[in-house]
Amino acid sequence: SVSATPSATTTPTLTPTPTLTPTPTLSPTPTPTPTNSPTPKPTSPPAVSGPPSSGHSRITVATERGSFLIDVVSIDMSAGVRMITDTANDNDCTDNCPTLSLADFVSRNGGFAGMNGTYFCPIDYADCASKKNTFDFPVYNTRLGKWINGGNLFWNSRSIIYFDGGGVHFQRNANSFAGGLSAGIVNHPGLLEGGSVIADQFGLSDKQASKGTKTGIGIRGSVVYLVIARSVDMLDLAHVFKSLGANDALNLDGGGSVALWFGGYKVGPGRSLPNAVIFAR
Repeated sequence: SVSATPSATTTPTLTPTPTLTPTPTLSPTPTPTPTNSPTPKPTSPPAVSGPPSSGHSRITVATERGSFLIDVVSIDMSAGVRMITDTANDNDCTDNCPTLSLADFVSRNGGFAGMNGTYFCPIDYADCASKKNTFDFPVYNTRLGKWINGGNLFWNSRSIIYFDGGGVHFQRNANSFAGGLSAGIVNHPGLLEGGSVIADQFGLSDKQASKGTKTGIGIRGSVVYLVIARSVDMLDLAHVFKSLGANDALNLDGGGSVALWFGGYKVGPGRSLPNAVIFAR
């Protein structure tokens, strides 16, 4: 018999099982942290040169010596306003002199505006231990109708601003004053005369020649300016008044005694004061 040749068995080819690629884990998208916008710093008022608005203003004044931040009260004397000068003492005083706040000076004279007066010897100064709250500058007491320290009018290198009913006036040399008045205050140095700076024509102390907070009173026709200026020396202060258009100006006290009132404190109250300048209707 014929043997049949067996047919070759075909070995099936195995298809490999596909390898599964793992699904990637998605990282959460971070929420961006909001960036805070910086708070803008307050800016100084724009620099001006020329007469300020009536009433109280806080302005930066451009001068030949730089720009300076000031508080100024502008008062038109032609509107029936009177200048008053008052002292806490009713007679000359050599130690432990009385003082009042500027608010009290304004109130007892029926005023609407006022500022600190002359240099004086405050109780917190060691060299004032035997002459506390004294001042040697002549101040006319409107309330009493007489000079306090009137015997010192003859002293040199002092200037005066006074009110005689017809207006407010300046005189460079207080020792030659001989007119009538109803208010007047003497101090050192004069700042402006006839629109020209005169502060450098007086002998200035180290404090006067250094930068600090200083005050003064100026005149421009019938308008009076009460000025408190920051970071100024005495020449800077004179140029502030010049830039405001003042013709005449007198320096008053500064530093820790600074106070300015216009329907309330605009600067201060500072120390209690032995004298002050007040304006009333």
